[in-house]
Amino acid sequence: MSKALADHLIAVKTSGLRPGMFVAALDRLWLHTPFPPDGFYTRDHKHIGELCRYCTFVYIDPRKTRATPMRPSALTVHLPIETLAPQASQSIGDEMPWARHALEALANGARRMIRDVRSGRLPDLHALNTSLSAAVESIQRCPDALLWLIRIEPPTGYLCRRACGTAVTAAAYGYRLGFDQTAISELMLGGLLLDIGKSEIPITIMAKSQALSEVEFGMLRKHVDHAQGMVRLMTDVPERVMEMVSSHHERFDGSGYPQQQRGAEIPLFARIAGIVDTFDAMTQERHYAPAVSAHTALRYLNGQRHAKFDDALLQEFIHAMGIYPTGTWVELLDGSVGIVYAQDTGWPLTPSVAVMLDRDGLPRKPHSVVANHTNPIVRARHFGQPGLDAPDLETIT
Repeated sequence: MSKALADHLIAVKTSGLRPGMFVAALDRLWLHTPFPPDGFYTRDHKHIGELCRYCTFVYIDPRKTRATPMRPSALTVHLPIETLAPQASQSIGDEMPWARHALEALANGARRMIRDVRSGRLPDLHALNTSLSAAVESIQRCPDALLWLIRIEPPTGYLCRRACGTAVTAAAYGYRLGFDQTAISELMLGGLLLDIGKSEIPITIMAKSQALSEVEFGMLRKHVDHAQGMVRLMTDVPERVMEMVSSHHERFDGSGYPQQQRGAEIPLFARIAGIVDTFDAMTQERHYAPAVSAHTALRYLNGQRHAKFDDALLQEFIHAMGIYPTGTWVELLDGSVGIVYAQDTGWPLTPSVAVMLDRDGLPRKPHSVVANHTNPIVRARHFGQPGLDAPDLETIT
């Protein structure tokens, strides 16, 4: 890709393309392909097959697409773990009261963990497991509820919010991969523990708004060593959780730290943690970088396929979160603006949206629509309108 992509373009796996879609950008330079650089419509399945020879992903323009999107075949990733097809049993509106209770318990557990570490005590593993049990159950009933709350009603305190956000996202990803309850619980526990080592880093470095010096960055990297030391002293920490803490900053091309592991040398749960941690960090305000939309964070991750992250796992993450993740402000083709509140796990281009603003930008009573080929999402927005509160999903779903 030789130029910045427009915000309304949507990444789609080439095997999921259908005739009539307008391909506006490729995952490589146009020069290296026989396709016209100004974009083109997919003519038929033979034409799509030719495109698959050159590209894994392309970017379609929903404003120009003429076909009714069909559901793509499921993305495939081979995982060394038993999986079952997820069966959500609760609507997001019905789940919301339970999810709020679960997030409060999770946040209280995270705050206690942070206080313990800052006081020189090891985290209480039993207390952490107790604090996350309700959240795991909520994820299994309706993952969108906690994903919504972590974006719209997040816990206060940066470290607490990061711990909870990473834990919820990791667990929801595991659920949508079909992992069992034990694996989902371990993903959530690992998410809580990823950054406990940052309590050992000087606050002057953690709060610095300018670029860190080489020496300062080296000190920041030590948070992994600090966390490893704590986790090893704790009793009965699952092996996969220890791997998440130790290797979540390793990268697929060997450019990560602390051991420069590459490819399959990085344990599965650590590869998952690296994707989730990066995604959650980018969507939060940091001293040295502004927050970006979840959609923009996914596009960044997609650009790092094969290099920083496991391609198959990243494809599954995008499919699990949705092209426009839950909690993302979006603009529809008709000009209305709303917030994505639930995903269609079969087809990530058709989420449910709580519409908040009409085509003239005026507030209206929230109502639910499903983005589809007649009124697709055309772009993500960082916010809807200053002072506009998110809707109460219990009343509109």
